[in-house]
Amino acid sequence: MYDVVVVGGGPVGTRVARQSGEAGYETLVLEEHNTIGTPMQCAGLVSPRVIEMTGTKSSVLRSSKATIHPPDGEPLVLDAGEARAAVLDRKKFDREMADKAVKEGVEIRLGCRVTSSRLENGRRKVFYEHRGEHHEIEARIVVGADGPTSVIRRGAGFDGPAYLLAGIQALVGYETEEMHIYLGQDVAPGFFAWRMPHPDGTLIGAATEDGQAFDHLMRLLRQKGWESKIISYFAGTIPLGRLKNIVDDGLMLVGDAACQVKPLSGGGLYTGLTAADICARTIIDAFENGDTSREFLSRYDDSWQDELGNEISKGLWLRKIFKTLTDKQLNDLIDVLNNDRVKQVLEGKGDIDYPSTLAKPVLKTAPKLLKFAGPFIKGFF
Repeated sequence: MYDVVVVGGGPVGTRVARQSGEAGYETLVLEEHNTIGTPMQCAGLVSPRVIEMTGTKSSVLRSSKATIHPPDGEPLVLDAGEARAAVLDRKKFDREMADKAVKEGVEIRLGCRVTSSRLENGRRKVFYEHRGEHHEIEARIVVGADGPTSVIRRGAGFDGPAYLLAGIQALVGYETEEMHIYLGQDVAPGFFAWRMPHPDGTLIGAATEDGQAFDHLMRLLRQKGWESKIISYFAGTIPLGRLKNIVDDGLMLVGDAACQVKPLSGGGLYTGLTAADICARTIIDAFENGDTSREFLSRYDDSWQDELGNEISKGLWLRKIFKTLTDKQLNDLIDVLNNDRVKQVLEGKGDIDYPSTLAKPVLKTAPKLLKFAGPFIKGFF
């Protein structure tokens, strides 16, 4: 019997667990894999505020420069003059986040595959397998931090993400110091490909809507002459959309399981960690009030929506606009942005956690961008 059982030992799950344990509540984390931080499923690109909010000391590479490559034509080179993005060593980061939870008395069990969870007599039961044996435990609150295809979410009967994008990346044996984004139907239909620094070399990846991310990635690697330098591959899934339900009696979803992901970049660390803090505060309040009902726990969803819901919604609108653009329009778009005045706005106000804040100042500087928005622009504003 535990106060809190967190399903999923990623940084978002252990963030919730750490605060629950710190408050004195018996907390358990169940992690499917045998090692925290593996397999790596995320590129680890974050804003400096993620490092500040977590207080982690993991290996970090910082970058102030990014280049966006259209299907054809002149690339857009942006240099903010100061670090606007950082790349984490995700294995070290995840393990450090788990270590912080353990220091607060949290128990972490590895190699535990959760199969289901249900409500019985006011308590949540969690069923899992470990080394071929079946186990069950009880908790006052279960937190589903178990990723895009969450078992906890499906067990609660909640709808899943509107979109699931397949992503794959290769660790390549050469060093780079800059971020690169590649656009186009041949490169990554419906999303983009990327190249970024990593402590062990360079990460080159692609996420697509057509389910052919690996083929697109290999085409890019061959075109650039990087195929022979591949060290390893990492695959993952990006959930996009807004979920109608993320709480129930004695149950809460957080992170990718709750689809708390930025629609334009697919990044989920800042949004998930922000939600984790709200989730943990709500858990503590629920115990102090002796109320773990869906009605009480809905405060978490309300607070999360107040904090980042508007940004997610605007990101989804911008993504709708992006998906309508042909390769020719992408070329034209980058050409419009490749203007000194526009670049000055992008470099001065760019924020990877709040990209929608750029919309108004950029449109004011380059009104001709309205032609790319079409009928979607009213929905955005």
